[in-house]
Amino acid sequence: MSQTIAVYNFKGGVGKTSTTLSLAHSWSRSFKVLVIDCDPQTNLTQALISESHRNTLFTLTKKLLHNEQPAIEPIEIHPYLHLIPGDYLMAEIESNTQFISFGHIIFYKLLTAIKHRYDFILLDFPTHFGITVKSFIANINGILIPATPGSFSVSGFKKLLTYLSQVEKDRPLNVLGIFFNQYRKHTLFHQKIVREAEKELGSLILDQRIRESIRVSEANEMSQSLYGFTQQSAVAEDFLKLSEEVIARINRIDLHEAIKQFEAAEIRG
Repeated sequence: MSQTIAVYNFKGGVGKTSTTLSLAHSWSRSFKVLVIDCDPQTNLTQALISESHRNTLFTLTKKLLHNEQPAIEPIEIHPYLHLIPGDYLMAEIESNTQFISFGHIIFYKLLTAIKHRYDFILLDFPTHFGITVKSFIANINGILIPATPGSFSVSGFKKLLTYLSQVEKDRPLNVLGIFFNQYRKHTLFHQKIVREAEKELGSLILDQRIRESIRVSEANEMSQSLYGFTQQSAVAEDFLKLSEEVIARINRIDLHEAIKQFEAAEIRG
């Protein structure tokens, strides 16, 4: 069964796109993976392809809104990794009245038409918790939440869980966990933030950290996999371990259970 997973946090600068790319490259070593660039900034698309493409998420969405049945033909990055490119026009569709009312149905049709082709579908969301994000959340299995020690707050995470719980779904959303990106293990402040997060949120915090490294930006800039960009990279090994940990946590904690764990931590505190 295909797993549809979003990488999301409504805070910017936490590494959503680099995480999506690295997980996609890692999983596509063994699984068939599709990445969907939902962000109008299209950073994920630019990291994977250099040329423009006609069949973007926007063009597919527009055709589905007009009751057309578009040919969904993702771009092949390599045989086990495909892409539905992003489009800056997705920013405009947020105000479309049809999309506001039926966005969740549109994305249900889109995902239903293609998910049988893939083991994993990864979605790179924009930070804005708008109709695009809500409509996809209504139709996906799980969410992975990147955070940085410098911007993490327990109250911010609680707000994110509250927002997610307001989206109507047939089944509870699987919370794959929070992981710390851009982590400096020798920095006392970073150590302190992680310890406090683990104390407050327990099993919601993933074990694997992603160390801060210029290699991530360099690989993305050159449209290369982090694993192929350099033969020996500690941060590539970090992401590989993260990808394994995320797979192990699929279907372990749903959103309702995550909220219960958070509330129990508040009572203890």
